[in-house]
Amino acid sequence: MLIDYQYGPVTVYKAARTLFKKPLYYTHFYSLGDLLIDCGPSQIGGEVLPVVKKKAFQKLAVTHEHEDHCGNCSLIKEELKIPVYAHPETLSYMANPPSIQLYRHLMWGAQPPVEGKPAPQNIRAGEFSVKVIHTPGHSTGHISFFEPENRFLFCGDLYLGEKLNGFMDGENIADHLQSLEKVIALQPAVIFCGLKGKLEDATNRLKRKRETWWELSCQAIEMHEKGYSRNEILQKFFSGEVYFFYLSERNWGRGYMLDSILENIDFFKK
Repeated sequence: MLIDYQYGPVTVYKAARTLFKKPLYYTHFYSLGDLLIDCGPSQIGGEVLPVVKKKAFQKLAVTHEHEDHCGNCSLIKEELKIPVYAHPETLSYMANPPSIQLYRHLMWGAQPPVEGKPAPQNIRAGEFSVKVIHTPGHSTGHISFFEPENRFLFCGDLYLGEKLNGFMDGENIADHLQSLEKVIALQPAVIFCGLKGKLEDATNRLKRKRETWWELSCQAIEMHEKGYSRNEILQKFFSGEVYFFYLSERNWGRGYMLDSILENIDFFKK
């Protein structure tokens, strides 16, 4: 399934693999001028390619290496003959994609290898120019794109919602919070999120997310310092581990967020 609509100069693409005609999980990618930002999962490459071929895209920029965001990079690069830009760490992953869990295969599909170029500090997007911002946390090579004229922030999986209380294995809470501070300082008006799509009141949303995570982290650390066990803290502030932790083959869980908080105690003591 692929749906697209306009929001000013931005085209919003809402994509999902379907099962019995019902979407499994939506992901979003975008275009501004002649720039395509992310490109959706390979499972729906047959729907994505005809749509993007209708536009004269000159470049593709990727927020990060997960297959729901860059699964069609190889296909689009080959068909459109355009460069793919990403953070160097993302490029290394995309050139040699590791094996992924079964649920990711079912939801999005594996991504074929693709070579790209390091993203410059600024990228032209037709009449617009977007600033490239390193926003690690969800992944070490995660980047966001800020268009200052309209105060548009294309932020991949930096936002994802204000009350999210779980992480993929390897995410870092301290990096997340510092990245949020970085984009809040830009005072964006509109978020273009990988999961939630287009969201207005962007700066306040980002502030609330940062405040929610900071408060949760401080409460967890306080319990830890009082001698409570990891499991007791997980039950108190995270309502325990989710079943999806096991379904995902231990790829995503609430415990990963708690572990990252406790591993970064010094960050919260500054």
